Amino acid sequence: MFKAAASITNSKAKTPALILWLVASILSSPVSADTQLNITGRIKSSPCKVDLPTRGLTVDLGQKILASSLAVAGSSTSWRPFSIVLSECPIAINKVTMTLNGTADQIENTMYANTGTSSRVQIEVQSSAGTSLGNMAQMVQNVDAASRGTTFNMQARVHSAQGNATPGTIVGTMQVTFTYQ
Repeated sequence: MFKAAASITNSKAKTPALILWLVASILSSPVSADTQLNITGRIKSSPCKVDLPTRGLTVDLGQKILASSLAVAGSSTSWRPFSIVLSECPIAINKVTMTLNGTADQIENTMYANTGTSSRVQIEVQSSAGTSLGNMAQMVQNVDAASRGTTFNMQARVHSAQGNATPGTIVGTMQVTFTYQ
């Protein structure tokens, strides 16, 4: 009886070794499968060079604006012209779209909010041709084939939709994004 028990113990000890050998044999067998490897990429043009000071463009709307000149609803200051010049555009770029993004005024949503201390005033921005350039407005310019550049000519002024502007500072910020075609 003792011999039989020993014999059963030996066959139980061989079973894990046999399973391990079978698994190793299956895993080490050469297996092949065809597969396709796709490699992709995209070469893009460089953007045009934006000719602005490193701290951005500052448009001075005036330092001596009299509150009395903005006392009547709908009154405005004179236009102040400014430009954003793009140069060194790659030959693949034929058009540039400029998108303006800033905080729209709550009273005049086609104008920008003044974040300075003067109240009851807005900042109005237009193309030099008179097209309103409020928040998310776009302006498209063709790139000159010879000079490889273009200029976005614009103008800005202080406007008082309600009148009775109060003395203080006029501050507005816009982000300008260029899309190239």
